[in-house]
Formats: sequence, C-alpha cells, structure tokens
Amino acid sequence: MAANDDCVRQRNLIESQVADFRRLSATVATTERQLAALKADPHVNPGAIISVRETLSAEEEQLAEIAAAGKAAVEEFQGECVGQTLPPGAAEFLLTGPSTPDRSDDGPRSTPAP
Repeated sequence: MAANDDCVRQRNLIESQVADFRRLSATVATTERQLAALKADPHVNPGAIISVRETLSAEEEQLAEIAAAGKAAVEEFQGECVGQTLPPGAAEFLLTGPSTPDRSDDGPRSTPAP
C-alpha cells in the first residue's frame, strides 16, 4: 500500500507543478506583451524597459526551474508507478529540455505549456 500512497503523493506533486507552470507561463506572456508595448513607445523611460527585461528574465528562469522539476517528477512517477496514467499536462514536461532563452531581440517567446 505504501507504493500506492507514494504514487498518489507524486501525482499530487505533478498536478501542482503543472498548475504552477501554467500560471507562470501566463505571467511570462503578460510580461512579454508589456515589454513589447514599452519598446514600441518612443517616449518610454529606458529604465522601465530594463526593469521589465529583468523581471522577464527572472520569470523565465523560474519557469525553467519548474519545468526541470516537473520533468524529474514525471520521470520518477513513470519509473515507480508503472502502468498509471500521468496527470493531465504532465507529459509536456517530458518535452522540455534545458535551454537558455535568446534575448537578443527581446521579442515575445512561446513557452511550451503542460
């Protein structure tokens, strides 16, 4: 029974990570739009652009951390809970890989969402 309890705990963890990833993905998209709007404004204070870039960078770093933790949790779930279905959205974590966003143009980025 302990193995089943572990699978339930892992499933709950993954569901939480999927929700966190989706929420933060939405926040990143909003920040990207905010940055694009600032860059389009010829009268914007350059400090505002720098601040939003820093925010976006921090958000993307946190998103990558959630994706890496989610991928590890899914792989562990698959190894220990053989035959059980993954929670909705969890399989998308397996498609994420280590990547460093290219900020050379600061354009909107699409982020894979579970």
